[in-house]
Amino acid sequence: MVRETSSLKRVLLVDDDVDDRELFEEAVKLINPSLMVDTASDGEELMRYIQKTTPDVIFLDLNMPRKNGKECLAELRSDAKFTSVPIIIYTTSLNQVDVAETKKNGASYFFRKPNSFDELKDVLHQILVRNKTMHVRDAETFVLNETVSI
Repeated sequence: MVRETSSLKRVLLVDDDVDDRELFEEAVKLINPSLMVDTASDGEELMRYIQKTTPDVIFLDLNMPRKNGKECLAELRSDAKFTSVPIIIYTTSLNQVDVAETKKNGASYFFRKPNSFDELKDVLHQILVRNKTMHVRDAETFVLNETVSI
């Protein structure tokens, strides 16, 4: 099952950086004020969150304390409940190994944290509004805001 972006209601951002969480929430609210944005500050908090709620899309940082994004991605993708939930890697890394591993392990997209708020809004708009589906993972579109060969 592939979720249509028009049916998105709940977005989850998992990131240990408070400022990044606030900017992300602000950008999403500017794009679509009706979307609910939940946040978790690390992988353990994410695992507690998903016991109660299933978000429509998850943005997942790789570099977090206690349980990192790669561990979370593997755990989420091993649970049938989350096979149709798009998981978008949202990180400062553009390491080719990280890109290749996360793609192989079921991430929907790889989104490098942008340098400006406008770029953040543009890429989030691309993901949350313009795309018809969230599971387009060919080599050219997996990395959203930088060109990386994998």
